[in-house]
Amino acid sequence: MTARGLKLARKGQDPPPDAKPALGYGLAFLSSMVTAVAFIAAKPVLDYLDPLSFSISQFGIASVFSCLWLVAHRKLGDLTRVTPGQWTFLTVVSALFLSAIYTMWIGLSMIPATAASLLNRLEILVTVLFGMAFLGDRFTRREGVGAAIMFLGVVVIRYQAPPSFSAGFWMMVLSSTLFGFTEVLVKSRVQVIPPDVFAFARNLIVFLMFLVAALWRQVMREGPWWHGIADWNGVLRGLPLIATTALVGPFLARTIYMYSLKHLALSKVAFINQSQPLFVAVYSAILLHTLPSRREWTGGLLILGGALLLVHWRQGYSWWKARRTPPEAPA
Repeated sequence: MTARGLKLARKGQDPPPDAKPALGYGLAFLSSMVTAVAFIAAKPVLDYLDPLSFSISQFGIASVFSCLWLVAHRKLGDLTRVTPGQWTFLTVVSALFLSAIYTMWIGLSMIPATAASLLNRLEILVTVLFGMAFLGDRFTRREGVGAAIMFLGVVVIRYQAPPSFSAGFWMMVLSSTLFGFTEVLVKSRVQVIPPDVFAFARNLIVFLMFLVAALWRQVMREGPWWHGIADWNGVLRGLPLIATTALVGPFLARTIYMYSLKHLALSKVAFINQSQPLFVAVYSAILLHTLPSRREWTGGLLILGGALLLVHWRQGYSWWKARRTPPEAPA
């Protein structure tokens, strides 16, 4: 099927007749709750482990989880059906995702988890803007209000923030931009790769790319405080939390998200997904004993409110084809 078969559905995909909406709502909220765990689990480890060592170990473990899933469901053979063109597409997407996730971990290592999660919501705005630029989508006045509120929230969070906050702030903005572009790229292409096969291939390619980057850093003699391609002592120290981020981020959250789409329209799942920062704030208060400042609360609520309005008025933008292949879930 060619790109002409691609269609922009304003109301999102409708669930099948046998769908269970109550279960769909529960799974959608569970997906947000699980995704929020990744921020909380990663934050303490990134206080002593460099982002590259963290990323290598995380995606190495995530690749194992994804492989075991394919083996358990007897889908490992589906990898042989991926065409050379689709492998090329997967490689490009993986490179963009690597950049997005790496800058996110750098940003998270510099700023509080709650602020990082709130700034990560900019992905929804970036996705819409890139959709306008590359897919010919239009931006309504009401959606402009939601975007303006989000921008105001970003300004509030950045205003009079301490100097140490600046680098992490811009890393999270860059990460959200890269995530948004990746989302549009995935959804704008007609693909027949099953989501679980896509997840395994992406996780494995990202792991290999991080490994090459670590080898290059070793050749260039960067990171003299350890020997080898990664800080293995730091990896072993944080292994339980790293394994948690690998389980809940690239693997478990995606699986729950895809199951929620079987029972609930994409528009509603996308709306519920904006609640992630609230769970991060609760987890951060309970587990990390940190609370957002008044400035972060104010800016964060504006970002969250703008994101909710934008998703509500956009009604779950989704690009789909005749077979109604489920879209790529957020990472």
